[in-house]
Amino acid sequence: MGTYYKHTKTESIDVPYSFRCEQCLKEVGPLRAAIQGPTAEFNSNFKEISYDRQEKLNQKAHANLVKKIKETYQNATEKQIYSSEFKDECPFCHKPQSWAVSGLKKDMFSTPIVCIFLGIILAAGCYFFSGMDNNLAIAIIVAAFFFAAAVIILIVNIIKVGSKVKKTSSSAQKNVPVIEWSAVQHLLNE
Repeated sequence: MGTYYKHTKTESIDVPYSFRCEQCLKEVGPLRAAIQGPTAEFNSNFKEISYDRQEKLNQKAHANLVKKIKETYQNATEKQIYSSEFKDECPFCHKPQSWAVSGLKKDMFSTPIVCIFLGIILAAGCYFFSGMDNNLAIAIIVAAFFFAAAVIILIVNIIKVGSKVKKTSSSAQKNVPVIEWSAVQHLLNE
């Protein structure tokens, strides 16, 4: 059996932003949101990869960053959903802002859905490929474990969103962050 090496590359960029605190009404900024693209991977039998492979890995990492920036831009400008990279805690009063709730709501169901699909796949694998006599019982236990984990994670996410909504509901003024997209315009144009 041979060994293989995983070669990875990740790109990120800082996006400047600022906001007016909804609680103390002070101007906060300039701040920087570090937006990171998904990691590009290449598996090889060699510890070092060729220049051509390295260039392809770099191009894939850059393409991942461009995709992430465009998605973040579209969510912020069209849907008013702000990514969690844009920190909403005021450095003066340490209170959260209402505009950050949209990002929490967007990500609320992703982990529970992954748990459910993983549970279904593993339960099916246990049922069809287990060499034991009680395949159905093992499959039900595996599925129940992952479904319970999904429910617990969903409840925790709902509590987080509810807590943030409660903390931000007392503010009389609702603001949104001012994001300087000009800093990443070259990526948005690609």
